[in-house]
Amino acid sequence: MLGKKSVEQINAKISSIIGADMVVDGNIRAKEAVRVEGSVTGDVETEGALIISSSGKVKGNVKGSSIIIGGSLEGDLTSSGRTEVASTGRVIGNIKTKSLVVDENAVFQGQCVMNTEAISTLPEPSAHKSGTEKTEEQEQDSQKDTNNNKWNKR
Repeated sequence: MLGKKSVEQINAKISSIIGADMVVDGNIRAKEAVRVEGSVTGDVETEGALIISSSGKVKGNVKGSSIIIGGSLEGDLTSSGRTEVASTGRVIGNIKTKSLVVDENAVFQGQCVMNTEAISTLPEPSAHKSGTEKTEEQEQDSQKDTNNNKWNKR
C-alpha cells in the first residue's frame, strides 16, 4: 500500500477506534486521529487523521487532516492534507483535498477538487460578449467548419 510509513505513524497516534462490531448513529467529532472499523451513520470530523479500515463503513460527510479510505464511504470528503483511497476502498461522493492517491481497483464516483489553494489563486475567466454577437473571424471559422465537414456534404 502506498504511504506505508505514514500509515504506521498515524496508527501510533490513534486516540479513538470504532470497533468492527460497533454501530454508531450520529455525528462524531474528535481532536485526534480516529479509526473506523465498524459502521457509522452520520458525519465524522477530526482535527487529526481519519482511517476507515477495510471493514469500516461511513454514511455521511467526513473531514480530517489526512484521510485513508480502505472501506466504504457514502458522502463528501474534505481533507486539508493527503487523501488515499486504498484498493479495497469505495468512495461515493465528492472529494476536496490537497492531494489524492487512488489505488488500483479502488472505486471513486464523484467529483474531486485538489490543491484548493492553487485553485483559488487562478484568475477569473474574462467576460464574454453576449451570446448572440459573433466576431467576423468566428463567423468565418464556423463557415469553414461547415464546408469542410464531410458529413454535411450531400
